[in-house]
Amino acid sequence: MSDADLPTRETLAFLERVLPPAPARLLEVGAGDGAVSVALAARGYDLTALDEALDRPLGAAADRVRWVERDFLHYDGGGAFDAVLFTRSLHHLAPIEDALDRALGALAPGGKVVAEEFAYDRVNLPTARWFYDLQAVLAAAGIVAAAGDAGEEGNPLGRWRREHAGEPPLPTGHSILAAARERLDLALVEEAPYLYRYVWERLVDGEAARRAGEMVFRIERRLVRERDIAAAGLRFVGLPI
Repeated sequence: MSDADLPTRETLAFLERVLPPAPARLLEVGAGDGAVSVALAARGYDLTALDEALDRPLGAAADRVRWVERDFLHYDGGGAFDAVLFTRSLHHLAPIEDALDRALGALAPGGKVVAEEFAYDRVNLPTARWFYDLQAVLAAAGIVAAAGDAGEEGNPLGRWRREHAGEPPLPTGHSILAAARERLDLALVEEAPYLYRYVWERLVDGEAARRAGEMVFRIERRLVRERDIAAAGLRFVGLPI
């Protein structure tokens, strides 16, 4: 895990707390670049990685993963998995209710649904101001690539909402949890830092920039814990009702 980037390490640290032991059968929905699936396969899990547009990595651990390039809403898991993982992917699947129903159908008896999610609606004015001011400082120092339009400096919350508007609109954290509670007995619901992921994606190359990215995460984690800013990350684990 030490060789993985910080966002992947944080996802794996969460999964290591909640997953059944290897060699459990896992389905990662929205596997993206495959980093999480490969790391879990290296730990002895039986992994299926699914994404509409896979960026399959190379290596021995990657060869142990079953790669499926498909829309999850049209995928039949056949009741084969001990856990279905939504790694920051559930909010991209519409309607969420159908995605959760599909996940339930993919579970083996005793299986669980695990989600690491984005609750953009929880970002308030102090959080948005901290986030954009931080980005401006990091960009001025050459630590991250410059953002596009920063024209709403006096309205950071308006800028945040504009940047996260879309069609269809992103589901809120509230709606994600409501859909989950209708279908799952939630054994765990927790907040988590999330905004550092935006910073990490824009880091320039170099060890100094990586250290700055790590510091941003630690600061965000502390501010969330102390309730000085809101948590934009949401995690839950649920069993079928």
